[in-house]
Amino acid sequence: MTIPLSAEQRMLRQLRETPVHPPYGRLRRLIPLGATVAGLWLRWRWLRFQRRRHGVEAMAEATHRFHQRAAEAVVRRAIRQQGLIIKTCQFLGSRADVLMDEYVTTLSLVHDQVPPRPWSEMRPVIERELGGEVGTLYAEFDPKPIAAASLAQVYRARLHDGTAVAVKVQYPGIERIVQWDLDAITLLAEVWSKFEDVIDFRPIAAEMRRYAPEEVDFVHEAGAAEAMRSMLADRRDVLVPRIYRDRSTRRVLTMDFIEGIKVSDVAALRAAGVDTAAVADTLIDLFNEMILRRGMFHADPHPGNVFVIPPSEPGGKARIALVDFGLTKRIPDEFRQQMIVLTSAIVAQQPEAISTTMSGMGFRTREENVETYTALGEAFLGDVLRSGKAYADQAMVAEVNQRLGRVLRANPLVDVPGDVILIARVMGLLSGLGRILDSKTDLLEALLPYLDPDAEAAGSAV
Repeated sequence: MTIPLSAEQRMLRQLRETPVHPPYGRLRRLIPLGATVAGLWLRWRWLRFQRRRHGVEAMAEATHRFHQRAAEAVVRRAIRQQGLIIKTCQFLGSRADVLMDEYVTTLSLVHDQVPPRPWSEMRPVIERELGGEVGTLYAEFDPKPIAAASLAQVYRARLHDGTAVAVKVQYPGIERIVQWDLDAITLLAEVWSKFEDVIDFRPIAAEMRRYAPEEVDFVHEAGAAEAMRSMLADRRDVLVPRIYRDRSTRRVLTMDFIEGIKVSDVAALRAAGVDTAAVADTLIDLFNEMILRRGMFHADPHPGNVFVIPPSEPGGKARIALVDFGLTKRIPDEFRQQMIVLTSAIVAQQPEAISTTMSGMGFRTREENVETYTALGEAFLGDVLRSGKAYADQAMVAEVNQRLGRVLRANPLVDVPGDVILIARVMGLLSGLGRILDSKTDLLEALLPYLDPDAEAAGSAV
């Protein structure tokens, strides 16, 4: 008797059978991706027609099947394409607050299940970059990767002084693949804008083009990690790994090995005695401090980049460990101050102040009016703050999108500051983690200390 496989088991089997090497070449990157997007969009349009014709309830089962199959199709395409397409899935798979469970469960597989490249391919990268044999460079080096991600894979090793380290090695040829993916994503965003006018992906594509080159430059990442480690040195609840510059180059990065539990592994966290709601509290406070007080933040906190270190004794406080600083953002002090003013205006429900501040920050709509900016401010932050919830759930997001859609159809956005796109992305990822961790955080209470200029002047020590 054959036992039917679950959707997750079926996807894992398909992932194991996926070729290790992604398609190489501009058209070989674009055409399959475009075909997948177009096919899913056409089937979704047909389902929407059927739902209007037969009713939402009558089509409930068909809707579930569509979303499950769509999620599986997206993961299959992402794993085959790899590169930046994987990073897109990692972001979407972290949005448990917005996406239905079919997408969250299936897309989250790309955090752990990317087919690793063989050691015979990766070893020459290490030896060429560091100018020596692996056996000489490191006292121990396990050739089996502990993680395979979108742009690189990570190995466990040991330095000659006994220090346990993680060695991140970039895939051969990934820089060309990133450039081709940027071109494909930009083109698809342009085509999408011709058919759909509520969600415009072009600003997101432009932001990816701006920052993606930094993610394949490990010298940049090393500098960002060192700056973040220094900036957060006074927080005892946060850990940033040290970087070993003598074993790091543009394509190889050696850092402290972090013994932690992935932030989304709730079962393991609870088994280790970790209060997941307290972890959510720490995450919210950490990112409030980074964005509103320090002006520098980790802009890619998906579950593969955030770990929890259980307390060493019962009743102690767990620590948050951040890794992968390829996407780290510094914001000018003037912009940081504008963020504080805007947030204060949204909290106080001051439409004129919201409009003036957003205009000063670089938001542009077809027609300048207070109503549009107020709607944007509420969608950005106000709705979740006043909801009494610790994160934006699916129902709230659907309601906000519907209301915001009506406003933007009448007066579309024509320009959005790139820094705000990254901040909104971080807020979305944290909201998704909040749901996973069963957060109980009072977001307004957590935010208020960072809107107080006296508190900012005094600084904080945790």
